[in-house]
Amino acid sequence: MNSQNPERLKRKLEDLKTDIHRTQPLKRDGEVLQTLKSLSEQLSVWYGGLSNTGKGATIVVGGILAISVVSTVLNLIRLAVTLVIVGAVGYVGYKFFLASQSDNDPNP
Repeated sequence: MNSQNPERLKRKLEDLKTDIHRTQPLKRDGEVLQTLKSLSEQLSVWYGGLSNTGKGATIVVGGILAISVVSTVLNLIRLAVTLVIVGAVGYVGYKFFLASQSDNDPNP
């Protein structure tokens, strides 16, 4: 069983090496830009092929999604600000009440 274990590990290592070499490299900025341009052109052609009702519905749905995303981001910002304020008040309260009591306490 010990003789099979190293062989199996070597085979797995070779398989992993071939998988690594087989994967596609990361795209360059130019390739990403070209892909985005292609996607933009496809969406433009798709939108141009819609009827007026379809175009209106697409604008309405897109507007609703945009408002929803903006609302979510603003809620996250509001939550972060609230947490900072609560943390600051808690820290000041701790320093003012508890830390000052420990300074006045004669027993260490």
